[in-house]
Amino acid sequence: MNPEVAYNAFMYALANSLKDLPIVSLQTGETVAQLAAPLIDSDRLEILAYRCYNLQHDLTLILMARDIRELAPDCFIIDSEEELTGTDEVVRLQPILTANFTPLEKPVVTDMGRRLGTVENYTINMDTSRLQKLYVKQSILKSWRGASLIIDREQILDVTPKQFVVREASAEAPLMATGPIREP
Repeated sequence: MNPEVAYNAFMYALANSLKDLPIVSLQTGETVAQLAAPLIDSDRLEILAYRCYNLQHDLTLILMARDIRELAPDCFIIDSEEELTGTDEVVRLQPILTANFTPLEKPVVTDMGRRLGTVENYTINMDTSRLQKLYVKQSILKSWRGASLIIDREQILDVTPKQFVVREASAEAPLMATGPIREP
């Protein structure tokens, strides 16, 4: 049995819930492949395609993100099996295939050099195919004080093959009332 995809009405999906998801052809109504991993452009934090595998023929295939018709709770839906191509047929993706970038287990540090933890999951905006949020697992001591950190893509300053650099959070000083509070 396949895990159900965790997503909401705005079509955000957790990356971990997409692994091994069946890819169903609308033309035949049958499973044509299974999702293996997203192919991510680390410069734009955008998913260009998905690496898939065909169990019947023991093939690794590529599904372009734009060819996904719909994300159902339990599968990806595409128009037909013809949407899947071999890894050697997609020439412009070869640098992305070679880099094999994955955010998972990458350290996250602030621009001030403070280590926040490592990426344990991320949210994908399925409409734009962009990574939207990083879920950062903190060290045992830091995680004792609270849940994992959630970092929005707007806070990410730099992505290297080894780590994410994010904007340091700064707490504004609370505003102090200087006089009595007046009713409007």
